[in-house]
Amino acid sequence: MSIKYFTWKMKSRGKVDTIKGVDEHETYDSNTGEFTTFKSRQWEDKNGNPCYNFWDIEAEHPRTAVNYTVTKA
Repeated sequence: MSIKYFTWKMKSRGKVDTIKGVDEHETYDSNTGEFTTFKSRQWEDKNGNPCYNFWDIEAEHPRTAVNYTVTKA
């Protein structure tokens, strides 16, 4: 597991913040009783902004960063 720090201006919080995340994360689905693997992805939105969907390891759910910077932990 390669931990990264993602920094961007979060619309929901109205401030720049840094979140610790990973590109792949295995989770247990209690409904199916099986393990699933989350895999990150990157793309550009309709305005040409870079987007990065990653697993937030502290909040334990996926997040999407827009106009972000990434540094290795």
